Amino acid sequence: MFSGNQKISCRQLYRGYTAGLISLGALLAPLAMNRENLTQIVFALLLLGGWLLGTVYVPRPASPWIRMLSYLHYWVIGTMAARMTGLLIQEFLLDGTALWLILGWFYLFCFYNLYKGAECRGRVGEILFPFFIVLLLFLTAMMWGEIELERCFDLRPSLGARQLQAGYQLFCWLGAVQGLWYLRGQTAPEGSFKRTVGKIWLTGAAVILAFSVFSYCIYGDAGHTGLVFPMASVMTLAHFPGKVVGRLDALFVFAWVIGLFLLCSTLFAPLKDGEPGTREKYLMFALLAASFAAALNPACMDWGQDFLYMISTPLQILILFCMGLRRLGKGGRKTLLAAALALFPALLLTGCGGQELEERSLVMAVSVDPGQEEAYHLTFGFGASEDDPEEPFETEAGSMQEAKDAYYDRFQKQMDFNHLKNFYFSEKILDLEEMGPLLEELQTDGAYSRGTSVYITEGAASDEARLEEQPESGTPLHRILNAWYNEEFCRIPLITEDHLYKGEISWPYSE
Repeated sequence: MFSGNQKISCRQLYRGYTAGLISLGALLAPLAMNRENLTQIVFALLLLGGWLLGTVYVPRPASPWIRMLSYLHYWVIGTMAARMTGLLIQEFLLDGTALWLILGWFYLFCFYNLYKGAECRGRVGEILFPFFIVLLLFLTAMMWGEIELERCFDLRPSLGARQLQAGYQLFCWLGAVQGLWYLRGQTAPEGSFKRTVGKIWLTGAAVILAFSVFSYCIYGDAGHTGLVFPMASVMTLAHFPGKVVGRLDALFVFAWVIGLFLLCSTLFAPLKDGEPGTREKYLMFALLAASFAAALNPACMDWGQDFLYMISTPLQILILFCMGLRRLGKGGRKTLLAAALALFPALLLTGCGGQELEERSLVMAVSVDPGQEEAYHLTFGFGASEDDPEEPFETEAGSMQEAKDAYYDRFQKQMDFNHLKNFYFSEKILDLEEMGPLLEELQTDGAYSRGTSVYITEGAASDEARLEEQPESGTPLHRILNAWYNEEFCRIPLITEDHLYKGEISWPYSE
């Protein structure tokens, strides 16, 4: 598993686990972020810090049974992380590609990395870590113009059962770095292990908090509701200077996948000292094949989260607690017992909040025309799929929510606005009084990404939503909402009845 001296350098340890923690944290933490839920993210990071602090001072387990239970724990997290990585790649990099094909390549590379690099695990992460960090920082800087820092003043602490539950669940996922415990005593220099673990937690916690606040300053209070990959949707706002390249979400996801790949490689690696033998490598292949089969099943997220929240994570905490009692004296045992009792209620607040993309219809475009019986005639265009193409859905409704409910009643599927590209408003509806309630709904319901573009049409807006190819350079939705709220004007591209772009119009006030 390590180099010739059976050691792994602290630099490799820091880079590999930090990249994994940042990737997983950036994937999950912004899902929970709104005005009050920063508390649960802080709670999760404190729980993780307490765990890592315990692993620094408590000897690692020597029992093969404990190692087997721990490996099962990491195998479940790795399987779910691999599935989320596959869905991320499918939606942002390889649209229309079968999930089994994406995950097949992912697992093959993962096995190759483990098989060929088992004697010096961490080399791949050591090489890719600088690229991973620099690219994330660069892309983040490209979105600075979309940030509203004054939103930070709206953040407020709120500690309740919901925050504790969500914080504990996030901690269970971030516990993917708990494997550090089993590397204690195998690092070079050995005396730097404590400092390295502390640096991993400090760096990971700082970046996760920064990503959470960063996304909140763009989306606002309810901007993450319904988004499957909020940080990936945020990246649709990134532009190089001079707009040499438009959307950079694909480039960001590429860097993101690197971090998740390194994380999965670490989770699937055997928890043992030294290089695994031939039989163990065959066993590694069999386990990865089983993980691949499980990752293709949508139900794996449900049973995996139940197992993670209610069985494996409490068991890992119990193991650390019991081994800590052996090392402490009588006074220390009382302190540790009091701390465990304080955290016990969080272990009881478990649940399942997974979202399955297969049960949702990905909306790519929405058009709004004046209705005859209801306020709006809404048309929803869906992402193209060769295997199961979906026709646009049209309905008359008094709100977006009514339209979504009507779609669910008819097809028993949820509309997913995570990758919504464009809104098309008919020119006829701009001056109607019904326009205000619709904009208010778009502003307060965070299911609509603020990276969405807006266009005005001279003809029927529904014709534009039906098109498979969608433009990507309109006026961002959040600028429309800001202009409406602040009684200012903004310029919106105009599309003619011949589907041509003909200048811009000023709305809702003249220049």
